[in-house]
Amino acid sequence: MGSSASKGSNNDELVDNLLKDQYLKTPSIQQIFRAVDRGLYFTKENRNHAYDDSAWRSGYIHLSAPGIYCEVLENLELGQGMSFLNLGSGTGYLNTMAGLIIGKLK
Repeated sequence: MGSSASKGSNNDELVDNLLKDQYLKTPSIQQIFRAVDRGLYFTKENRNHAYDDSAWRSGYIHLSAPGIYCEVLENLELGQGMSFLNLGSGTGYLNTMAGLIIGKLK
């Protein structure tokens, strides 16, 4: 992250870069990053930044860098049936990925 942040042109390139930079380690977390296209959480006029490993803000809309989300999901040890609370959840990108990990609540 920072000045040497990777740049991709689509979601698969973003995930490939996160793997190369060793942010993604767990195959199931990698699969979730591939399933959730970060570009869908951007405004159309800013979508060209969606696949960079950098934070983005437009007014009140904010997304942290994908590398940060990798760290969060790799270290929270979320599992099936657990609950997840994300205060100030922004666009819902992280919540969507966490929801795919925890699945249906019992």
